[in-house]
Amino acid sequence: MKALQTDPSVDLKLKYKKTLEMSMAVALFVLTVLFYSFQRYDVKATLPQQPELTIEAINIPPTQQLQKPPPPSRPSIPVESEDEDLLDDVTIEETEIDLSQVTDAPPPPPEEDEVFEFFAVSEKPVLKHKETPKYPDLARRAGIEGRVTVMVTISKKGDVIDAKILKSIPMLDDAALAAARKCKFKPAKQRDRFVKVKMSIPFDFRLRN
Repeated sequence: MKALQTDPSVDLKLKYKKTLEMSMAVALFVLTVLFYSFQRYDVKATLPQQPELTIEAINIPPTQQLQKPPPPSRPSIPVESEDEDLLDDVTIEETEIDLSQVTDAPPPPPEEDEVFEFFAVSEKPVLKHKETPKYPDLARRAGIEGRVTVMVTISKKGDVIDAKILKSIPMLDDAALAAARKCKFKPAKQRDRFVKVKMSIPFDFRLRN
C-alpha cells in the first residue's frame, strides 16, 4: 500500500485561516470587555467663587469755585508839572453861625381837601338855615314817627356837600337826606382859615293829632 502524502501548501493555507479566525475572535472579546468595563464620569465644570462686592454711596460735597481776587490797581506815579506858575495855598476863613437868630419854621397850612371833625376846629360851624323835611305820605299813613340823624360835610362856603345817615328809620331816611342837603351854615375856621368840617343834624318826624 502506498502511503498518503499531504501537500505542504494546502496545510499552510488551513493554518493561516484558523489563525486569522482565532485572532479576530480574541480581538472582538477584548473590545467587548473594554466597552463594558469602561466607567463614565460626569465632569462638571465648577467656576471659582467670586467675593461679594459691597458698593457704598459716598456723598461728595459740592466744589466751591474760588473767585479770583481783582488785580491790584496800578500805583499812581506823580508826574512833575511842566507849568511853573503854580497856585498858592488858599486859606478859607471859618464862618460863625448865630443860632439865636434861627426861628422855628411855621406849621404848614392845612390841606385844601382835608376835612376836620367838629371837635377839632377852633371855630365851630353855625347853622344859619335848617330845612324842614317833607313828611312822606306812606309813613304818615302808617303812623311812623321818630328821629333820623344825618352826618353832613360842610364846605368852606357853608354849603352841605355830602350827607350820610347815622341813625335810620327806613321810611323817613330819604326825606331827612333831602332836607340836610338844603341846610346852610357859617363855615368853620381853623387858625383863621375856613376849613371843611363834619357834623351831625337830627331831624324829628312827628304827626299832629
